[in-house]
Amino acid sequence: MATQTQFRELLKDIEPSATTISDASKAHIDLRKFLKSHSTFNNIHLDTFLSGSYKRDTAIRPRTRDGIVARPDVDIIVVTNHSLSDKPADVLRNLLDVIEEEYKDPHPRLQARSVGVLTSKADMDVVPIIAPFGMENTLYLPDRKLETWLVTNPPQHTKWTTQINEETNGDFKRLVKLMKWWRRHHPTISKRPKGFVIECIVAECMSRTETNYARLFTDLLENIVKRYQCSINAGTVPWISDPGVSINSVTSSMTFDAFAGFYNKVEAHLSIAQNALQISDNNPEKELELWRDIFGIRFPASAVQKTAELLSLAIQPSTISFPDRPIQPRKPGGFA
Repeated sequence: MATQTQFRELLKDIEPSATTISDASKAHIDLRKFLKSHSTFNNIHLDTFLSGSYKRDTAIRPRTRDGIVARPDVDIIVVTNHSLSDKPADVLRNLLDVIEEEYKDPHPRLQARSVGVLTSKADMDVVPIIAPFGMENTLYLPDRKLETWLVTNPPQHTKWTTQINEETNGDFKRLVKLMKWWRRHHPTISKRPKGFVIECIVAECMSRTETNYARLFTDLLENIVKRYQCSINAGTVPWISDPGVSINSVTSSMTFDAFAGFYNKVEAHLSIAQNALQISDNNPEKELELWRDIFGIRFPASAVQKTAELLSLAIQPSTISFPDRPIQPRKPGGFA
């Protein structure tokens, strides 16, 4: 069976680098300072805080394409003194106009519920919210396409993630990162489910007793298949409760085809993971091949396999050939 060390090496390898973390930090600090000190927006601005996978420590290393590392994603929540009577489109447009004063190339993007800001350091989603009854009560974010204010609770998402992680001795976040890495190597329709939905699925389906990473990941896939099978058979997207707003489902924006595509890939890779567990130590080369089918070539070989590979290289016959008679030295051309 693949060792804990192999999974720990993979987890270490897929962590965001120190450079990525530094870039994300500089990007969000600069933007938050700008909004707070803006000559007119400071009359609307109450506070800012981080949200998303960067804040919850469930992010994995950005993609690398053609040798270029993608920018990290950072979510910034801006608490404003807007009210429920304000039109969501106006709130987002006002935020866009302010940000455009500082960030011009490329221009920020007006999105359904946020303003997208792309810099050389990070790709940021800036989400305005309101807390008409205080931060400890119901929070709202604007949706300009639906033309309404939606209930949200980013701070509770962070608290929930921390709580689940503590209950599982840190395995929750590790399993989320493994699941995100798996999903990256096996893309689904519209890249769904996205990060936070994956976190909610892992929380619903992970084992609370297993500690071996190979079995923990396999159990997760198996429990996903079992838990959501009735929904798939019925042709519906399963309800997965939002831990911040229990009346919401985090899968409400997913189509059935998108969820079914994810489910089918989970089911297919469950068979591969089960085969890898069954092979165990009898055929380590084949087992490694199966885990790399799941996680890609970054899944490390075991210490025994690495040693065997080095020995194999050491005993390979040399390709260097030697002449069968002495060679007379010659002066290089151009010299006396």
